[in-house]
Amino acid sequence: MPNQTSPGVVCQLYSPYESLILRIHRQINSSNAQDRRQTVITLQPGESLQDWDTFLDELDMEESVRVTHIETGAAHLRWTNQHFSRIAYG
Repeated sequence: MPNQTSPGVVCQLYSPYESLILRIHRQINSSNAQDRRQTVITLQPGESLQDWDTFLDELDMEESVRVTHIETGAAHLRWTNQHFSRIAYG
C-alpha cells in the first residue's frame, strides 16, 4: 500500500546511512561544536555499526578532521575549519 500523506506534505525518506550522516552533520554544525571545533559523536540505538564504521573511515580521509576513537560506537572529532567538504553529502 502506498504511503499516503496530506496534500502539501512532502515525505522524504533517507537510507539508514544517510540518516546517520544527517544526524551527525546537525551535531557538528551546532553552535557549541562550531565554537569549540570539536564534538563527541556516538552511535545511536538502531543504527548500523557497519554504517558507523564506514562513516568514520570517510571522516579519516578528510584532511581537516581528526578522528579519535574513544570506544566502540563513540569518537571524538576535532577540525581545523568550520565546514567539512564531504561530511553531509558524501
